[in-house]
Amino acid sequence: MRLIVTLLALLALVAGCGTSTPGVTVEFDEGLEKTIGDLARSGGSRPLKELAPGDWTSVQVLTGPASGARIERELGRPVTVEGDGTHSGDYVQDGNLLVFDRDGATTRMVSLGTLAALGEGKYRADVVLRAQGGAITMTDPDGRPAGR
Repeated sequence: MRLIVTLLALLALVAGCGTSTPGVTVEFDEGLEKTIGDLARSGGSRPLKELAPGDWTSVQVLTGPASGARIERELGRPVTVEGDGTHSGDYVQDGNLLVFDRDGATTRMVSLGTLAALGEGKYRADVVLRAQGGAITMTDPDGRPAGR
């Protein structure tokens, strides 16, 4: 019996040690929001890595509002949703939420406020934003559609 209790306690401890987002809170990036909005209006293309530099290898783009449970489902792991544009563990903005990852761990979460210009999906770090007619598509560097 003591062995079973010990195993259950160990299992609970391991289950609580998932790749959550300790210390990563949602931040509103006014500069990125403005740059993406300007790109949508003016046309052209820009690599997202150029607009949002940092140590990331993929980005998950969601459009809010989105519950914390939905965000966890999309990411495939536990996540804490707190900071700018959040309330009670949910993302409450109408715009895009960008979750930047490196090796399966979240490095940064960015709210674009009410700007919802980017298509939902998971993209590699080499994704390019291509604007035409007020809309932005996400492509690979060679111009093919990107994402899952």
